[in-house]
Amino acid sequence: MRANIFKKGKLRNRLLVYFTTLAVIPMVILSIIALYLIDVSHRTDVITLETLLIDEKIEEIDKFISDTLGILEIRVGYTQQSEIEHSQQLFLLEGLLEENKAFNEVSFIRLDGTETAKLSRFQDEVELLNVSKLQHFMAASAGDTYIGDISYTLAGPSLTMTAPVRNRDADIVQLLSADVQLSELERSVQFAKLGTEGYLVLLDKNDSIISHGSVSSIQPGINVTAYSPLTRATQANRREFLDDRHEYHSVFQDASVVGIAKSVPQIGWTLLVEWPVEDANAIIFDIQNQALVFIFFSIVAVVVIALMVSHLLTRPIRTLEHAAIQIEQGNFKQKVTIKTHDELEALGDAFNKMVDGLGRLQELKNEFVFVAAHELRTPVTAIKGYLSMILDEPLEKSLPKEAKQHLEVIRSSNDRLIRLVNDLLEIARSDAGKLKVSVSSSYLATGIKSVLAEIKPLADQKKITVTYDEVKALPPVMADAERVQEVVMNFVGNALKYNNEGGKVRVWHEVTDAAVTTHVEDNGFGISEENQKHMFEKFFRAETDKTKSVKGTGLGLFITKELIEKMHGKVWLKSKEGEGSTFSFRLPRTAD
Repeated sequence: MRANIFKKGKLRNRLLVYFTTLAVIPMVILSIIALYLIDVSHRTDVITLETLLIDEKIEEIDKFISDTLGILEIRVGYTQQSEIEHSQQLFLLEGLLEENKAFNEVSFIRLDGTETAKLSRFQDEVELLNVSKLQHFMAASAGDTYIGDISYTLAGPSLTMTAPVRNRDADIVQLLSADVQLSELERSVQFAKLGTEGYLVLLDKNDSIISHGSVSSIQPGINVTAYSPLTRATQANRREFLDDRHEYHSVFQDASVVGIAKSVPQIGWTLLVEWPVEDANAIIFDIQNQALVFIFFSIVAVVVIALMVSHLLTRPIRTLEHAAIQIEQGNFKQKVTIKTHDELEALGDAFNKMVDGLGRLQELKNEFVFVAAHELRTPVTAIKGYLSMILDEPLEKSLPKEAKQHLEVIRSSNDRLIRLVNDLLEIARSDAGKLKVSVSSSYLATGIKSVLAEIKPLADQKKITVTYDEVKALPPVMADAERVQEVVMNFVGNALKYNNEGGKVRVWHEVTDAAVTTHVEDNGFGISEENQKHMFEKFFRAETDKTKSVKGTGLGLFITKELIEKMHGKVWLKSKEGEGSTFSFRLPRTAD
């Protein structure tokens, strides 16, 4: 029954799988969607942060350029078309050097291209030059402010800025030129960071590096026109993302990066920001790991809850299963208590009513068997008596030979009927709880020898050797001596009946501090594994080609088990089909 209910069905496991599936699959799907949306949002956030950093630096560069040009664009307070006085020029130049630390050198230039005054931060005396052929002079004299190309020196990148000096009427009276050191912008770019490893790269309009914050050893002034991500940005007017996913392999370090590039409108420079993917995704990895940990523990919690729920759902069924097993073993007093306030509780109540009905039927059956066996005992005993009188001398001599043979068959059948009646009475007493044993300190050897002497004719008839390995000083056990003889008779009788002619039967003991175990071993037919499970059940007989001719009721081993257990002992068997069997019983030793 256990196998039918649970070994095949595994209801609890199915409930666990169903519950877990219904709970976990939606959770996993939602978690995957959430992680995907977090990833998409994070990628957008990375680009947004890079854009904000670039815009901030563009604003800073524009301000630096505008402020510097604003200093150079001097408007004098008179209307005549004449130069500023020389002393005034020197005064203004000294003020410019003092006011703006980025100026390395400043100078005033006449409209014919001749420098009239010049001061240097690093030299006391400087040579005045004619710059009429230089580009910055031509641009400024035409009325435009001029921002030159960057020069890369040991002192750092610098450039020339030149602006016209105008009078009150906006006429150009002179030019003011300055060599501007870009160290401030260089440091600003170098120290700009995203996360821990993201960096900026500032390029001039010829795609040469002005400054960068990468760990790369690339020096300022290096031209990176061939750098493909930068080329794509240039072709897109330096305002587009570098590619669809903004990810590529950087030339500044051996790593995949997320990057965008924009131009500085006022001067045509380019700002490139690159953020190593691993560092950019560090936060999202932490979030994903935390999410995965949460999902894992959520699944564990769901499985635990599913186990608890499935256990609660199947516990009443297991209660019914246990009760059914007890009923199968003849315990009709077994009741179940199920308090679930649902259909399972109603099933439990119906089960208890069924058990009560089965108990009443069992009582009626036991009473019928007891009465029938008791009533049969008198006539079969009388038949046995009269048969003995007829077949004993002197009446035996007057019987015809054929009649005598028939009467022997009748007596043999009557003996079997008497044994069956006696077995039925024993079973009826056992079922009614009236099977009596009288336990006292007993010695096993005497009873065993008596049984072997009684059964010797049958052993001799089948030419079976029966041996008893008697133990010297075998300790006494707590048992009913007569009932033990019945047990030994049953085991030895079966060992003879289910054995081959010329076989062997051995009786021997094992002694421990607590008990004495008696084994009855044979080398007979043996019992299959499947049949071994049922050998001590009522009316069970192992039917094989070798055993079908052996007479029996299938009650002996059941009664034997009942008797041994009444004496607080244990009975079992070991067997292998075709090699023999060993039936054993253990009885507690007498207390010293």
